[in-house]
Amino acid sequence: MLGMLKAMRTTLSHLPRKTVTVQYPEEREVLPERSRGLFSVVINPATDDPRCRSCTLCETNCPVQVIRVNYRSKYAVPAVNEARIAAARVAVQSSYDDKLVDKIVQEHYLENGVGMVTVLQEMQEAFGFLPRLALQQVSLRTGLSLSELYGLATFYPQFRLAPVGKYVINVCTGAACRVAGASLVIDAFSEELGIGLDETTADGLFTLQAANCLGACALAPVVRVGETDTRGRLSADAARELVRGLRAGEEA
Repeated sequence: MLGMLKAMRTTLSHLPRKTVTVQYPEEREVLPERSRGLFSVVINPATDDPRCRSCTLCETNCPVQVIRVNYRSKYAVPAVNEARIAAARVAVQSSYDDKLVDKIVQEHYLENGVGMVTVLQEMQEAFGFLPRLALQQVSLRTGLSLSELYGLATFYPQFRLAPVGKYVINVCTGAACRVAGASLVIDAFSEELGIGLDETTADGLFTLQAANCLGACALAPVVRVGETDTRGRLSADAARELVRGLRAGEEA
């Protein structure tokens, strides 16, 4: 009860006092030069069109007052030309036989994705890999999206989206081959060829890959060149000799 009386007395004592509202002037600190221009509007020099419309809302609403809109970029960075990039991507694509692709689709594809694995297998056998332009053509012929075709092609390890060399070297990395020194064989191939796994030499002769199992554990470590040439108990020195022999045969 005594506390309530004290509170009422304090409240009544403040009633006759005049209310004073303090008006603080708007202040914007002067920022050093290194903090200015954190947001630069990029202008396309060809069309003089800014990629930002410069409404300055970001500047006026910045709670810490560090954004200053510059209407000209001091770096003169041009806008991205998407059409030119798309044309450049198409230009570097490998050529392919579009009539052969149509024939493969007509022979093996049914509907709703049925037979698409066979279509991709036939295309890879014909071209050595799955060219992007060929996949785009298959997408147009079947109605499947390009993303669905890429999802199918990347799900199965047998499909390749890039061309491989004339000699595809697969090093088995199964349990038996790892114990027998498969990693040393891979390092020897990589050093001799100058490439890493899943890469192709600049001359287009060799592609180095790792296989989960080649079905010859008794001959570990096992290496297969191409589809049929399987070599067992291959040492690091023998791997280097293998590459040198294949190169010598090509030069001859």
